[in-house]
Amino acid sequence: MKTQQIILCVCSLFFIMSNSGCGQSTEPPFTPTPNVPTAATSRVTLTPSFRPLPTASSTQTPTPTMVPTLPSEEARAELLQLLSNNGDCRLPCLWSIAPGRSSSQEAAAILAPLSSLSDFTSLFPSPGDISPSYLEGNVAIYTRIAYLYSENGVVNTITFNAEAHKPLAQGGYEDVFDSKFLGEKVSAYTLPHVLTEQGVPSSVMIETAGGPLTRGGRGGFDILLLYPDQGILVNYRTQMHLNGVNVRGCPANAYVQMELYPPGQPDSFFEGLKQTDWTVKMNVDYKPLEEVTSMSVQEFYDTFREPTDKCIETPAKLWPTPEP
Repeated sequence: MKTQQIILCVCSLFFIMSNSGCGQSTEPPFTPTPNVPTAATSRVTLTPSFRPLPTASSTQTPTPTMVPTLPSEEARAELLQLLSNNGDCRLPCLWSIAPGRSSSQEAAAILAPLSSLSDFTSLFPSPGDISPSYLEGNVAIYTRIAYLYSENGVVNTITFNAEAHKPLAQGGYEDVFDSKFLGEKVSAYTLPHVLTEQGVPSSVMIETAGGPLTRGGRGGFDILLLYPDQGILVNYRTQMHLNGVNVRGCPANAYVQMELYPPGQPDSFFEGLKQTDWTVKMNVDYKPLEEVTSMSVQEFYDTFREPTDKCIETPAKLWPTPEP
């Protein structure tokens, strides 16, 4: 992995385009079923893909403060600690960076030491962005943290992603789904942990496809949780499996995507989402859990708040079939 020193001042920042979704989109009712083995997908991507963040309109840039970069081994230990305990804070606070309270300088002081693990680091001006990775054996945990801050330097939005990849000798990587390695290392963000910590979501939504994915598709099964009062959107992406006339997704060890805002401001939460691609995706691609399964939100919470290999099934006919 290429080691870089933090770049503290840049004139412009372009974010890599978003994850491409799986499907866009009465039969047997939902029945939790045991998880099934999954393997790495065959997709090869030369650069990780993430959805774009809102563009900052700040006219004032905080004066950067130099923060030493940790050596790789120390940075790896620090990254694993943050992933396991979330910096000893509770979502929507991430790694001790609290939306609505933490300053951009405080965020940079936490993230800049990890620059030795990141192929790209730019923390000033807004938006800040860093993508530290952790490699063990032939599987890498890829994370990305990006955040916006206002003219007064206060962080108001945080985006977080965590995925498992298998680096390829010829370059690029394969997605690795249902990786216990990922689930163990990012334990602070697994579905059971978030449900236990945050309680019953205000809504749960599903996105998947009604047939096998074509080359270039990702994951295939997304589970989206909304906590407007807490300022939390969290999406779990896992492999899609066809099971007769149904489509199945098993959220254990799933990829994690989060959008975090100041708590206690539900109106601002939804306004913030309008500046991202999430609102469009929720209106076009995702469907409410209750409409596509026989499960209620309360039943979803009761089923998945403890670690389990149970899965979610939805009729394939409700979802578009990917084009060849």
